[in-house]
Amino acid sequence: MTILSLAALTILDAGPDGQIEAAADGGFRSVGLRLNPLLATDKRVAGDGEMEARVRRLMTERNMALLEIGVFPILPDLDPDALVPVLDLSAELGGRFIVCPVEDSETARREETFGRLAELCAARGLSALVEFNPYSACRNLGEAVAVLDAVGRDHAGLVIDALHLSRSGGHPRDLAGVAPERLKLVHFCDAPAFAPGGRSAEELRRESRTARLLPGEGELWLKELVAALPAGTPISIEAPSQRMAGLPAAERARLARVATEQFLAR
Repeated sequence: MTILSLAALTILDAGPDGQIEAAADGGFRSVGLRLNPLLATDKRVAGDGEMEARVRRLMTERNMALLEIGVFPILPDLDPDALVPVLDLSAELGGRFIVCPVEDSETARREETFGRLAELCAARGLSALVEFNPYSACRNLGEAVAVLDAVGRDHAGLVIDALHLSRSGGHPRDLAGVAPERLKLVHFCDAPAFAPGGRSAEELRRESRTARLLPGEGELWLKELVAALPAGTPISIEAPSQRMAGLPAAERARLARVATEQFLAR
């Protein structure tokens, strides 16, 4: 049975504890959490005894599984060993994947950094996933595969984000050239059809963070994407939308689940 999970970005404003509760109330049994802060507004969990205890308790009380943990950007000055506390917590909570966008344009350095992070993950039963997007230093599927080729780690793979695949000029048929064992996770959403050219990196970033559509509401080739992935690939719904920002987090979670289940049933 395919795992259906709710990505943290869909209800990022709820914080990790609120993401657990909203996902559970929205009918999910699996959730993604942002345990490694990226924005100034992100709550710190690892190292905060009270928050760690609350997250542990809620995961148990609500009978939730942890699918993915974000976000771990590969930056020029990143020290992977400094991430050990959050990796330890992620493993303790039963997490499967950490998500790693690449923000370092120097090839050798980013490969060394990601390789070390993947090594730390492997020692904890986690897999480190490269996430490409057209406004980062790893802009498309081919560049993400090149990182994996250079690193050569077993506990490493790819997250395929439907929006990023589209906006980078890709198509589900491109996945035929990727080893199936590397296709670990899909970030699922919809969007209008993409006309290449004429959009800045900031416009693409804004769409990604505030203007995604729920599956079935747009014009992406989601049916072909599902067919191109290995059977049983976990589906994480990542569909943050400013138009739904006024709704309670649990209602946004419920709408995401219902839309995805209806799409998959069709």
